[in-house]
Amino acid sequence: MTRTDLAQRLAPRQARSRATIEHVLEVSAELLEEVGLEGFNTNLLAKRAGVGTRAIYRYFPNKLAIILALAERFRDHEREWVGDLKALAGPPDWRQAVRQAISGYYAAASRRRGYAALRAASQAVPQIKELDDELSAELALDLAKGLKDLGVSIPASHLAALSRTIIEAANRILDVALQCDAQEAKLLVRELQRMIVNLLADYIPHDD
Repeated sequence: MTRTDLAQRLAPRQARSRATIEHVLEVSAELLEEVGLEGFNTNLLAKRAGVGTRAIYRYFPNKLAIILALAERFRDHEREWVGDLKALAGPPDWRQAVRQAISGYYAAASRRRGYAALRAASQAVPQIKELDDELSAELALDLAKGLKDLGVSIPASHLAALSRTIIEAANRILDVALQCDAQEAKLLVRELQRMIVNLLADYIPHDD
C-alpha cells in the first residue's frame, strides 16, 4: 500500500470539519503514546475523540492513514525544531549552532505528545519510514550546503556521505533518547553533540 493509497480522502472545506480533523489528530497523538501502534484502532479513537467512526472514515480510509497524516503534520514542525542547517557559517559559532540544532530538536520533540511513539512506529510502517527518509535527505542537503559555506573542501560525494552520516546517526541516537528517562536522554544528547562537533572539527578550517 502506497502513501497515495493512504492519503486523506477529503480535504475539509468548512471550519468545523477542519477543526474536527485537528481534534482527531490531536487525540490520535495522545492515544498512540498510550497504547502504541498495535493497540491503536479507529473504534478506540472515535470513542476517545467523541466522534462517530463514520466521521473518521469520511476522511481516512484506515488507521494507517491516520498515523501517516499525523506523521505529515509533525513533519511540518521537525525542520523548525532542527533549525536552518544551511546557516552554520553565520552567528553563532558553528559549534554552538550544531549543539543548538540537536538540543533544540530534542527539547521540542520530547514535549510533543505522541511524537516519540510515532518515531517508534515509523520502523514498522514503510510509508512513514519513506516520509522520514525524505526529510533526512533534505536535512543532509541543507547540512552539506552549510558545511560548504564553512569552508569544508572535499569532493561532493564525500561531502554528501559525511552529511548523510551525521543526519542518520543523529536520528538514531535521538530516537533512543526520546525513549529514555530525562537524565539518560540528557547524557545521550550531550554525547551526540560532542561526537558531531569533534567529527566536523576535522573538516572545518581553523580560524588561525
